[in-house]
Amino acid sequence: MKPKSPSCLAACLALSCAAGVQADPVTFAIAGPAARQVLLAGEMTDWDAHKQAMVRGADGVWRLRLDLAPGQWLYKFVVDGRWLPDPATPDHDADGRGGEHSFVFVGEGPWTPPAAGAGRVETQQVPSAAFGQAVKVNVYLPPGFERGQALPVLTLLHGGGMDADQWWRTGHVERYADRLIASGRMRPLVIVMPSSNGRRYDGPAERFIVEELPAWLQERYGLAPSRAQSAITGMSMGGYGAVKLPLAAPLRWGYAYALSGYYPPELVEQLRRAGPPVELVLRCGTEDELLPTNRALVAALRERGQSPDYREDAGGHSFHYWSQVTAEMLMAVDAFFRRADF
Repeated sequence: MKPKSPSCLAACLALSCAAGVQADPVTFAIAGPAARQVLLAGEMTDWDAHKQAMVRGADGVWRLRLDLAPGQWLYKFVVDGRWLPDPATPDHDADGRGGEHSFVFVGEGPWTPPAAGAGRVETQQVPSAAFGQAVKVNVYLPPGFERGQALPVLTLLHGGGMDADQWWRTGHVERYADRLIASGRMRPLVIVMPSSNGRRYDGPAERFIVEELPAWLQERYGLAPSRAQSAITGMSMGGYGAVKLPLAAPLRWGYAYALSGYYPPELVEQLRRAGPPVELVLRCGTEDELLPTNRALVAALRERGQSPDYREDAGGHSFHYWSQVTAEMLMAVDAFFRRADF
């Protein structure tokens, strides 16, 4: 099945040119000497809406060259009607619909790994009474981390249909963190990426993240951050979770940063009445189908006299957009941590 994305190639390139961003040529290629038709579909084509025909060469390889703005782009090949990841690259991840997508990072940017000083990501199976089974959790540990080190903790939530791997295997958040830490633009921190086990961030997922995960982090890594050293962020359904979960545990996190979140009317009304219990930042793309729900939440907060930190950027509901704001998100979290006395 095709992923949904409101961005398209023409819009992305037009916005890049308007912003003065240099587009880079990227050649997509797949061997298919017996194939009758091969198309490129991805964030750069609005997936199914504007699939681009590829051309078969005498060598049986289908190719297409596009000029793409810097950042991350998710894509697949459609070979005689079959949606496939790129077999020539190891950069695959689950698409949340039973298949896999591929992705490419274009140009130099905050997604480029530093020459030295890489942290590591550990994958753990965390016991959970709330779920009645173990839960996959990925933990980014900065370079030189030692158990018991007093570091702040960022809880980073994945989107719908995905799991703990999304921000790592697709988003490569560790690249951004490594680069920012190596350059001195961000101090070391721990990033914990829990799975919701197919649930929205309520019920057992809420109990696991709010209650069980902090206890496990203390036992496993010796981490016991204060509210001023704890932040929660996420994209899409994870943006919803970043706004919702602090309501259930107002003393757990002091800062929330939500990207492209969905906010149902009952959550908007709850926040209109009570206000967010954390310092809240909201970001959304102007081409995102979830833009109206973001505007509704902002309007509700303003109605109660608050001035939320809200901004709309050019972009859609896509990792290309999120790759443009991930470094900013991490630095904003770091700025919050810096305001606290460790």
